[in-house]
Amino acid sequence: MPTVLARSPKTKVTITLSHDLVRKLDELLEAPETGSRSQVIEDALRRWLDDQAKEELERQTEAYYHSLSEAERKEDLRWSKAAARSAKHLWDK
Repeated sequence: MPTVLARSPKTKVTITLSHDLVRKLDELLEAPETGSRSQVIEDALRRWLDDQAKEELERQTEAYYHSLSEAERKEDLRWSKAAARSAKHLWDK
């Protein structure tokens, strides 16, 4: 039986945008593959939220590495070198 992807119900919201932004949005809509204003704004918001999540992950990763002791950094370096050697060995096969 084919799988049917269920779309989550959407909520209608009202937003106020500057005239220049609406003009640029409408220019985007001249391309036939673009879709509706709602779709363009939804896609842009999803991309922005994805970017925010990636930036937060990068901040957390950086904070983790800054929190390591000198001994932990040395151990991490040893593991990195071992992984690099293993990867090189696999690639050279």
